Amino acid sequence: MAEPSEMENFQRWLQTQLSMTSSIEDPADRERRRLQIESAIREAIAFRESLKILEELQVSPPFVNSEKSVRSISEPSSNNSKADNTICPICDSDIEQDLGFCTVCGEMS
Repeated sequence: MAEPSEMENFQRWLQTQLSMTSSIEDPADRERRRLQIESAIREAIAFRESLKILEELQVSPPFVNSEKSVRSISEPSSNNSKADNTICPICDSDIEQDLGFCTVCGEMS
């Protein structure tokens, strides 16, 4: 049996956190936290399914490995004008030059 991936471990942790929401006394806080965790679980499942589809299509996942973040948190985000964007040759989506890849299909610019 293969070892669980980090994503599977994260999803299990979220499910544990969901079961622990029953111990939150305030009903509004309990419901808010439950909704947050359920939303995170749905996103984790969607992410895993997306990776599976990319693998089946033999497309590399759209992740960029970098020693530092793509965009520094302290920097204000640039104006999203069309002058800063190019068009992806694969899917015709806009590619922001500061990212260096298409956020739709993962094509590197």
